[in-house]
Amino acid sequence: MILNKIKEKISTDDLAIKEISGNFFLPSYDSKKYYRDIASNNYFYALLILRHYIKFISDYYFGFKLGMKNIDLFMMTPSVSSPMGPGSDSESIKIKLGKLETFLIDSSQFGFEPLLLNNFNKVYCYLPSMRGEDPDNRHLNQFFHCEAEVSGTLKNLIPLIEGYIKSLCETVLLMDNTIDRISSDSEATKKTLKKVIRLKVFPEIIFDEAIDLLVKNGKKKYINFTDHGRDITSKGEIELMNILKLDTPIWIKYFDRDRVPFYQKPDPNNTDKTLNADLLFPPLKEGAFGGEVVGSGQRQDNPEEMYESLKRQNNISSKSYEWYIDLRRFSNYKVTSGFGLGVERFIAWALAKNNIRDVIPYPRLKNIRTLP
Repeated sequence: MILNKIKEKISTDDLAIKEISGNFFLPSYDSKKYYRDIASNNYFYALLILRHYIKFISDYYFGFKLGMKNIDLFMMTPSVSSPMGPGSDSESIKIKLGKLETFLIDSSQFGFEPLLLNNFNKVYCYLPSMRGEDPDNRHLNQFFHCEAEVSGTLKNLIPLIEGYIKSLCETVLLMDNTIDRISSDSEATKKTLKKVIRLKVFPEIIFDEAIDLLVKNGKKKYINFTDHGRDITSKGEIELMNILKLDTPIWIKYFDRDRVPFYQKPDPNNTDKTLNADLLFPPLKEGAFGGEVVGSGQRQDNPEEMYESLKRQNNISSKSYEWYIDLRRFSNYKVTSGFGLGVERFIAWALAKNNIRDVIPYPRLKNIRTLP
């Protein structure tokens, strides 16, 4: 009944967009006149209606359907979860608040995990995250993150993520007129989202198999080979999906341990691998956004393993993470797993855009001042 009312409201707003005359074309980004564009261009109106319902359905899916609790957390933290591990391409943003040196929040994961020891089994949020790397078509310095942490293993978590992705796709499809107005390829959007919804389970590939495929197909240049292991570049992710001829998302699982964060649980069957998975999305057309949209993993549950991982990864200091490691010593500690979905990445993929900057109001970009 609640879902039907949500669908009715979506349809009403979508029909209203159909009746609006005027420009729906995305203007070229210009930080000096951006405030004029967002005040007058109908593209932004339609985009923000779409974003409204993506947030709405996220709350419905996690809060109502799965019975998870939404927790609004902090915007500053003494302990960042990214960058962490030699394979990370992100940077933390350090700030000074009076005499306090701290960081802008990059993820809610570290705030969630203690809560799961206090009677919560599943929690989620839909909040901004801030990171300091140079922005590009895949990275913003402030973006929105839908994150969740649950009691259980990665195997327990993955069906929840797949259900969420399908719910998001169903929501976008309900906005038929909006898609026609603002998607860069409305036919591809509708066709692909329908395919995703019909998937019983998402396909998957093991990280080692993905590496082998890239090498065998002459794409070795898209792999970073280091003393700590290997990782696949964002272009390599696209090449992998081209090789596999995929038009729906695919899981890539069990990465090299020393290239991922220390809090990822080593695979008991191979302690040089971790129990983690990224969900890659194929571009809907040539040059459109694709690659990782979801990152997930099972958390380390052994303090000694955590110290070992930190040592293996360039002797990263445990000083800022002693509190986090100490959680594993609690008598009521339980195994947890979590994920984060980049909201702008999902929207850019679904609308066949090539830059996530074009699907967020007021992009915050390093060294560029945008008004207001």
